[in-house]
Amino acid sequence: MDQYAFPGDETEIHRHIIESALDYAIFAMDLDGTVMTWSAGAEKVFGYSADDIIGQNSAVIFSFEDQLAGAPPREIRTALATGRADDNRWHVRKDGSLFWASGLMMPLLNDAGQVYGLMKVVRDRTKRLQQDEALRASEERLQLILKSAIDYAIFAFDRDGLVISWNTGACRIFGYEEHEILGRDARILFLPEDREDGAPEREMEAALEHGRAENERFHLRKDGSTFWGSGLTMPLRAHHHRAGFLKVLRDDTERHFADEHQQIMMREMSHRIKNSLALVAGMLAMQARSAREPEVEQALRDAEARVGTIAQVHDQLWRQPHIETVDLADFLSSLCHRLEQSTALHTVSVDADPCIVDADRAIQIALLVNELVTNAFKHAYSDVGGAVSVIARNDGGDIRIEISDGGKGLPSEFSSDENAGKSLGMKVVRALVQQLRAELQIEGREPGTGFVIRLPRDA
Repeated sequence: MDQYAFPGDETEIHRHIIESALDYAIFAMDLDGTVMTWSAGAEKVFGYSADDIIGQNSAVIFSFEDQLAGAPPREIRTALATGRADDNRWHVRKDGSLFWASGLMMPLLNDAGQVYGLMKVVRDRTKRLQQDEALRASEERLQLILKSAIDYAIFAFDRDGLVISWNTGACRIFGYEEHEILGRDARILFLPEDREDGAPEREMEAALEHGRAENERFHLRKDGSTFWGSGLTMPLRAHHHRAGFLKVLRDDTERHFADEHQQIMMREMSHRIKNSLALVAGMLAMQARSAREPEVEQALRDAEARVGTIAQVHDQLWRQPHIETVDLADFLSSLCHRLEQSTALHTVSVDADPCIVDADRAIQIALLVNELVTNAFKHAYSDVGGAVSVIARNDGGDIRIEISDGGKGLPSEFSSDENAGKSLGMKVVRALVQQLRAELQIEGREPGTGFVIRLPRDA
């Protein structure tokens, strides 16, 4: 940028300052309000050129209503009496259009301190007014929504936990009127044991860390009664700083107890199914003991083991918090421990990754593992004891299960098709593999045999 000499005349510098302020209308008038000077910014804002306006009374830039109300002379009197007159009103351009202006009028003093005129600075703030009005309308709509949301408690509290806003729904759900709760600690809405356990603080920390904190717990009303609240806490920010928190919560007591009742009923049903299956297994065992032919006895005992496995799955399901899913690692460990206890000759080791599967797939996986482990007992170690290994691994979106032994290995004439045709056990295995949409690989090893099943984690 070219460098020019700074003017030596102070008056010239002041003129340049005024003429460079194009966003501001800056003009001077005598004590009667007649315009004496008119800046380039004034021409831009009002549309009058200097030749148009100089010599006219400044009242022409006021609306007709304000002129009738005596606003122009009142502004002059205020400026002369107090040293300034603020002006925020609609003004009129040369073309008759209106705009919202923010202005300031001040007396002009000569070197002797005598008032000889007035100066006015005006800025077009129409866009700012429109933004303020849009924001105000938005806030009014938001307040209307908040007051109308009677099914939801919506309230805010600051960083110290003090309540700073409270809607109609919060009054209805918690029982506190707005004037009773504002400024009080929001922790009074938590049960005493949750307050002592630091639940409110953990909720605020989680909201700050993750942008939201879900809340499912019992809360306390003004009258001391409790209800199950389902809600969400989110951080409030102002000018990039944490201002507090917003909480939205509804009374879900009815749904909570309905869910609890359903869980109890499902556990009871699962428990009864387990007991019924145990009864069937007992009847099969009784028949096996009275069977005269070894093949029939073995078939009955195999059926007893399969029914017993299903019964164990149901027993494990109703004992855990969520009956819809099972942790495969814990489940396989429990299953194989039972299988190991059923024999005095063999051992079963389990190495499984934690993996949550739905209950239906857990039953199918249990039957599959049960079949392959008991097959190893019968065929790999038909006359001696031995070890069977069960390994389950998370492999991307799949689960890889391997059952292996160190026994006799596959006979030379073994064919999976022939075996599937002759052995009920292999028919069961292949049926379960198909139901699980899995892949089965049978490996002859030295020593022993390995069965590798790869199945998708989800149904």
